[in-house]
This record gives sequence, C-alpha cells and structure tokens, in this order.
Amino acid sequence: MAKYRYPAIFTPEEKGRYSVNFPDIDGCYTCGDNLEDAIMMAEDVLAFCLYDEEEAGSKIPRASRAEEVVLGKREFVKYISCDTIWYKKMHEKVMAL
Repeated sequence: MAKYRYPAIFTPEEKGRYSVNFPDIDGCYTCGDNLEDAIMMAEDVLAFCLYDEEEAGSKIPRASRAEEVVLGKREFVKYISCDTIWYKKMHEKVMAL
C-alpha cells in the first residue's frame, strides 16, 4: 500500500458538472456536480480502485504522463493523488462500526 498519483481526464458536462476517467485504470471513473466536487470524487474513486487492486494482489498499472493522455474536445488532464494506507485505515474503521 502506498501513495499514488495518476492523470485523470475531466470532461465538462451540462450545468457545470464534470465526468472523470482514469485512462490507466480499467473501470475507474466518477463525476461531480462542479469541478471541486469532481476532484474530491476522483480522489476517492482512485483510492478505492487502487486499494481494491492491492487487496486482490493485482499488479498496479503504471501511471501515464499527462502529455501521453489523448484528450477529446474540451477535456483536460489533472493529476489526482491518493494514499491507500489512509484509505485502508478509514475502510477498516467503517467496517468496525
């Protein structure tokens, strides 16, 4: 378990919302009601997906460099960080309740 940083693709949607996709991690995506919410949700889903991979003993994928990410119209890349050690502690706390 460790700290990670991955590029996320942010796609503007209607009414100021954003979709977020991590191109390096299959099935790792989320959304938010605004950019701030989308970033917070991206941090959470990244930690969840990587923690799940660690628990399964799977190989953690290499993070692409931002300039390697292919973008569509209006999309942009932002690096998102997470700490799966912290996530595991929080997960265990919730499960103990």
